[in-house]
Formats: sequence, structure tokens, C-alpha cells
Amino acid sequence: MAILAMAVPILPGMTEKWDEEIMGRIRSDKAAVDAVRDAAGVHERTFLQRTPHGDFVILTLEGDDPAASWGKMMELIPDDWKGLMGELHGIDPNAPPPPLPELVYDSKA
Repeated sequence: MAILAMAVPILPGMTEKWDEEIMGRIRSDKAAVDAVRDAAGVHERTFLQRTPHGDFVILTLEGDDPAASWGKMMELIPDDWKGLMGELHGIDPNAPPPPLPELVYDSKA
């Protein structure tokens, strides 16, 4: 099992909309959101990190190949979610993924 963690910025002034649109959808239909993660072969955990320099979503993806699962999730999410990703995070889910994080320290390795 591998893990991938990534910080995704929430564009300035968009945290409330992120909570209403993204988290609201997750709260109202968690089973559908979970099904996309299951189909991509990944377990996702999402954290909201508020900082003086802006807010971030911290994602952890666990699975056999979390980087490949990220791409699969981008294929499987509904088109309206893809539009929200652009509006709220500045990410184009149809484009190649941004550079993925590099593990630089592991206290158990």
C-alpha cells in the first residue's frame, strides 16, 4: 500500500463556496463520491488547512498506485465537479496532472 499527500490551494475568497459546493455535495451524496474513489482503487482523506497565506485542501490518497488513481479519479468525476475544480482551485482536470509531491522524509523508513 502506498500513500500520496498533496496540498491543493483554494483560490482567494473561495473557501465558503468550496464548503458549500464540494463538501455540501459530499455530505448529500457521500456514497456516489466514495464510489468514484473505490473505482479508482484509492482511499481518500481530505483536510481543510487554513493559513494566513490562504486556505488549502490537503488530500491523502492510499492505494496500490495513488498517482494513477488520481488520474482515474479525474476521468470519473462528473463534469460539473470538473468545472468547480477550475473555479475553486485553478485546476483543469482534463489537463495533465500538476507535478505530484515528492516524499522527502519518512520516520519509519
